[in-house]
Amino acid sequence: MCGKNTTKILITFLLCFLFLGNSGIHTGEAEKPHNTIEGFSNEQIIQQGIDDVVSKQVSTQDLQVLLGDLEERYSADPRILSASCIGTSLSVTFIDGSSLILFNPFQKKPANAETLSSFRQELYNHGDEKTALLLNAAEDMYGHYQCKRIISVLLRHDYSIEYRANQAVNISFLRHNLSADIVYMNTHAGYFDIDGDEHADAVVIATGECWTNETEQKYAFEYEHHLIVKGMIGDKAIIAFTPAFIDYYYAEGELKDSLIFMATCYALYDTSMAEPFLAAGASAYIGWSGNTVFWTNSRVSVRAFRLLSCGLTVQQVCRCIRSGGFYNWLFHSQLLYEGNGSHRIP
Repeated sequence: MCGKNTTKILITFLLCFLFLGNSGIHTGEAEKPHNTIEGFSNEQIIQQGIDDVVSKQVSTQDLQVLLGDLEERYSADPRILSASCIGTSLSVTFIDGSSLILFNPFQKKPANAETLSSFRQELYNHGDEKTALLLNAAEDMYGHYQCKRIISVLLRHDYSIEYRANQAVNISFLRHNLSADIVYMNTHAGYFDIDGDEHADAVVIATGECWTNETEQKYAFEYEHHLIVKGMIGDKAIIAFTPAFIDYYYAEGELKDSLIFMATCYALYDTSMAEPFLAAGASAYIGWSGNTVFWTNSRVSVRAFRLLSCGLTVQQVCRCIRSGGFYNWLFHSQLLYEGNGSHRIP
């Protein structure tokens, strides 16, 4: 009898113990929260890094120090697979396999920047034989000072000109419309890890088109084949095209004897972007070898076209301009060319 009662007591005790164990009652150490990373978007991760570096380096304005600290900060972040800094551009790859490029993350919008429409297209039909295409993807940041003066120079030489700015410089337009005697593009550029080996290896150039949640679906072919990449200019996400974009959409001879002028940082850091343009028939490709400040870029662009309109060759123009100013000289940046140095504009 006593044995049966003892068994009942033990069974009752075990049932109570199991019930309490499965309930929300805890008598020991509090449960530790899970360390999740899914709650942050890639843009938030990027901005966190920039904010951290700025807050810790308030005493310095040295751009290279800030960029070096930012690269180190991202490389130590468990949510980021790799970060590769070339000049003032930073290529970042996340553990989810996505990647983006920061175009000079510490650059601020100029105080005197003009407030202009987000989509602008203008036509100047002065003639039919000579054509020029001016693509000012960075108009909303730097205005159109240089473009207005370049247009004036070219109109005096009977060019038919198309001017497009901001979001009018989009992927749909760039696919098939770069066939002109002169193509001038004012925007941002950087150096990006295209092949995923954790080292930046190719020049990429920013369009004026924003990157949205629909971009990967809208431009699925370009995204999957690395013809476009995501870029960040401040807190603005934009679409940038890679050399493969030009190589895919422009066949040999399609850009016959044209002059390509990329008024961007790093357009000729190496020849990765110049090569597909030249392979498509462009006569010459002009660009900066390193970083350039916007006022030097603007002034030099106007000066270059004035010299070209006077009959100077591409080679002579680049030799005359060289760094174009003190700041570019500090950056070891020069205006260079690839292709036919004896090219003159029509």
